[in-house]
Amino acid sequence: MPEHLKFILHTVRNPGPPQQVRCPCCSFWSVAQQHAMLQLYPRIKLRRPRMLDLSRETPTIISPDPLPDPDWPVPRYKNEQGQWTDIEPYLRAEYAGKVVRYAMRAERIAGGYARLYLESDRHGDPARRGRFYWAGLAAFASKQVAFTIQNWALQFYGPATLSALGKGNLWLYNDALPWHYAWAVCPDSVEMCAAERNAQDFEPVVLSNVGKQEWASEAVPNIPWNFDENSATLGAPIGQLRLAPLMREAIDGWKVFEAETDPDKQAKLAMQHLWAMARHEQGEVLQGLIYGNPKFQKELEKARKMGMPMNSEGTPLTFRMQLSFSANEFVEDPEWRSDAPPGIQLHAYRERMKWIRRTADQYHTLMNGPCQQRMLEELRILGVRYA
Repeated sequence: MPEHLKFILHTVRNPGPPQQVRCPCCSFWSVAQQHAMLQLYPRIKLRRPRMLDLSRETPTIISPDPLPDPDWPVPRYKNEQGQWTDIEPYLRAEYAGKVVRYAMRAERIAGGYARLYLESDRHGDPARRGRFYWAGLAAFASKQVAFTIQNWALQFYGPATLSALGKGNLWLYNDALPWHYAWAVCPDSVEMCAAERNAQDFEPVVLSNVGKQEWASEAVPNIPWNFDENSATLGAPIGQLRLAPLMREAIDGWKVFEAETDPDKQAKLAMQHLWAMARHEQGEVLQGLIYGNPKFQKELEKARKMGMPMNSEGTPLTFRMQLSFSANEFVEDPEWRSDAPPGIQLHAYRERMKWIRRTADQYHTLMNGPCQQRMLEELRILGVRYA
């Protein structure tokens, strides 16, 4: 938490009248950003006897090059037969320095999104479940990123793709989760402060933590971008994690959702909000951050032209372009997965959005039919497993 938001209070028998404390917008966004980062990185809990410590945790996160998590198993990768294999000792240093880090982070991001949807995190309200509809789908997507990063073919033959997945997953989270958390804390404050979110105004300790994250020098000055949906072209960067037009549309969607009481109408509004967030995510964040990278485009195009190469046993040599609505890596039941259309050009915004729309419709069907309880259980598994 920002230093000036740490309060050490002594209890007294006869307190005076309550005092009102106003939090400026820069501090409000600092708290939201710090909350997002604290879900990804280890930190030390602060304890002091006989005092109420409202800071909860020390503010400094670990560096962007952590040693492997002590609870993480021996680093593994998937061999050509699709089996998990312990990686050779001489490769472990490089593996732990990149792949484990990216994968662990993607898992924690998946858990954060899942808890956000389920309203099981701080400031969550189970009675209002559904307002963070996009986060449920994003949890499954980030889980898929974590498994994809651990694919052996990607590690050895797709360095630009590996980097793009790690970068896009992390910085979309840094952009999106604070908006959601802030709305859970205080919608009125989001309305008042939305236009004032600016990384340059974060409290010093929070700004320092933001800058410690990988790719910060590239991401923070540019995210989000101006983006023309009609022509699918990028404009100038807005940057500094500030408000963008499609994010403004998503915030307006929250207001409409919260005002509606009819469950059927809420379900439709939740889907509209999800689509606004998806357009923000893909157009105003990821299109400029990763899909414009020529090396990434080259690897995607090569994979597209090759189709899905197989080894002699019929196992794919590259990752499957599939999003499964499950806590597991892949599922065989077509009802519970969304496969990318054959030959899709992922770097092309319009083609990518057609697949995402179809995936979102499938998610919506599962979340609002007889499969709803299973979907919620899959999200609970992600939320607990990756806490």
